[in-house]
Amino acid sequence: MMNYIGVDVSKESFDAYNFELGGRQFSNDDAGFKLFKKWTGSPVHVVMEASGPYYLKLAHQLFEWNIAVSVINPLVIRRFCQMNLQRAKTDSKDAVSISQFAQLTNPAQWTPAPEHLQQMLQMQSVMEQLSKQQTSTMNALEALRQHPRINKKASRSLDQVARIQKEQIAQLEKEIMELTKQHYSAEFNSLISIPGIGKKTAMLLILSTSGFSRFENVKQLVAFTGIAPRIFQSGKTVNKKPRISKLGMSDLRRSLFMCALQAIKCNEACKTLYQRFRQNGKAAKVALMAVSHKLLRQAFALVKSGMTFDTKLSFQMIQ
Repeated sequence: MMNYIGVDVSKESFDAYNFELGGRQFSNDDAGFKLFKKWTGSPVHVVMEASGPYYLKLAHQLFEWNIAVSVINPLVIRRFCQMNLQRAKTDSKDAVSISQFAQLTNPAQWTPAPEHLQQMLQMQSVMEQLSKQQTSTMNALEALRQHPRINKKASRSLDQVARIQKEQIAQLEKEIMELTKQHYSAEFNSLISIPGIGKKTAMLLILSTSGFSRFENVKQLVAFTGIAPRIFQSGKTVNKKPRISKLGMSDLRRSLFMCALQAIKCNEACKTLYQRFRQNGKAAKVALMAVSHKLLRQAFALVKSGMTFDTKLSFQMIQ
């Protein structure tokens, strides 16, 4: 039986638990990593949650030491704890639960993303934060302009902040786009050939899926984005309308929805699907989510086949 160690990582420290070694806490830094390695002794398989950015240094260090490591979605661990009726929520208890989860599921080993993809993801994260800050700045400007006598210094200050944020977002987007075309040119060309999908969405799809390498089939990709419908049925009395799960990436889902608005005008397969849903009495938003689903399937088929939408064969594949 594999010797699993469950690890719960926080900003300053991480808790580890093993059935034979028991539990122990280490500092989340180089000194703590070395002490942890010494404590584990024999070959082990470390399992941890993807807890924000705090797990990254430990995961990378373990990988460099050739120590098997798995990184699990926190939602999966939370559901596992709920299934076991765990009431206490502490780092040490979570480490125990992660260890138990690993023993039952034998999780796949984690490998770090390529260096260029890590750099792109960091820039994407910063760009998203800047976009949120820009929205906040523009809201502050709008509020300021409602005053009968606007303070010029305050207005000038917000204008400068907004301009800098806009410039930084544009620069980051340009650099991400260049790296995307450099390392994922085939995937990028396949995606932008689909009527309705623009360059920004193509870039986001590539970033979110590691160039579509994270998924073996389209169902996994659909579930990842949160577009997959959830069915609520139980007996004769509980029968709710199916809704999308919304468990995936909200930014990607929102971007695909905007693409669907364009696709129903220029993508024949999507246009036909949308019209059929509307004729069957479905709401426009429901029909557009179905089109988003269709676009995602088209994207997966073309990227995996290495073709573009313009070829007859690719069009037949995605009907």
